[in-house]
Amino acid sequence: MEPEATVLLVDHNDADRARFRSILSHGGYAVFETSRGEDVVLKARDVRPHLIVLDAALPDLDVTAACQAIRCDGAIAGTPVLILTVGHDDSGVLAGLNAGADDYTTKDSAPELILARVRRLVQYRKLSDLAVLDRQLVQVGRLLAGIVHEIRGPLSVIRGSAELLRLSLHDRDDDLQWVDSILRGSSLLQLRLEHLMAAVRPGPVHLQPVDVGSLLAEAVDLFTKGLPPNQRQVRVETRCGHLHEIHGDAGRLMQVLFDLLSNAHQAIAASGKEGGILLRTDSVHEGQTEWVRMEVLDEGPGIPDNYLRRIFEPFFTTREGGSGYGLYLASEIVRELGGRLTARNNPGGGACFTVLLPARSAVAGSASAGR
Repeated sequence: MEPEATVLLVDHNDADRARFRSILSHGGYAVFETSRGEDVVLKARDVRPHLIVLDAALPDLDVTAACQAIRCDGAIAGTPVLILTVGHDDSGVLAGLNAGADDYTTKDSAPELILARVRRLVQYRKLSDLAVLDRQLVQVGRLLAGIVHEIRGPLSVIRGSAELLRLSLHDRDDDLQWVDSILRGSSLLQLRLEHLMAAVRPGPVHLQPVDVGSLLAEAVDLFTKGLPPNQRQVRVETRCGHLHEIHGDAGRLMQVLFDLLSNAHQAIAASGKEGGILLRTDSVHEGQTEWVRMEVLDEGPGIPDNYLRRIFEPFFTTREGGSGYGLYLASEIVRELGGRLTARNNPGGGACFTVLLPARSAVAGSASAGR
């Protein structure tokens, strides 16, 4: 069973650590440990746990200093802390709670009670993250809608004027090429604006036939042209051998591809080595369903194994200055479209993100069977 969350256990007593390791592991949690309080921040930064279980009587660091160190570190400041104590009247409990700990439990509590408190804190953290994310997305959506509105007005004037100019130049081919260039550019910009709005549009997704090869080519073109000139040394290519169509929302899928391309590019750039990104498509069958598979493979350093199952969580990031919700939003978009987004490391190095979506024929067959 895939562990539902990661817990960092900090306790100097070997027997106590063994007991709590057993309780948490049987509860479905992935457990990391350290016996030293002075290591809690470094270990937590490395593991990025959902919860820190902290002994109130660490010999090398008092519980107040440990909790303050956790709350003062930007990478782990929001991680819930559960204090372990040998008695309800332990003065360390009150000191820890005043220093930022979230709850406590006695070491001799029943396993069911310990797991209930752990589960409550983990779920509270997840719900709190989602609430913050929702507020941020609302603000981003309002800002983006305003920007798009400001661009649409002048764009309509440019396009309308170009169309009128074209009518007056019907017999002047040399001049028509420049007008046609303006019309093509304005049409392309209009399409980009629609894609931007689709990324934050509330309500249900708008499904329509989407040519996957064209979508990938457009995503790569937009992404590479949007990079600063000094960051275009990373190679980006596509391989789409056959025509693949899905029923999807082109704007939201474009957002997913942008997120995956951006992560791949940043991984290669951060490694300091040359590398490339490959986007490829093919068809796969699972049972009676045909799927279109889109893969984004990079030649970066790959993803640490203990992060692989967490990268789609909101606010989980190991990159300095990263928001931690790009991949979460991407996975939610794919899920809304009836598919799934997964990640793995390539045997030869680098990471691979896979988007699986029902093929258009599978969607049409399902709709026909339902009538």
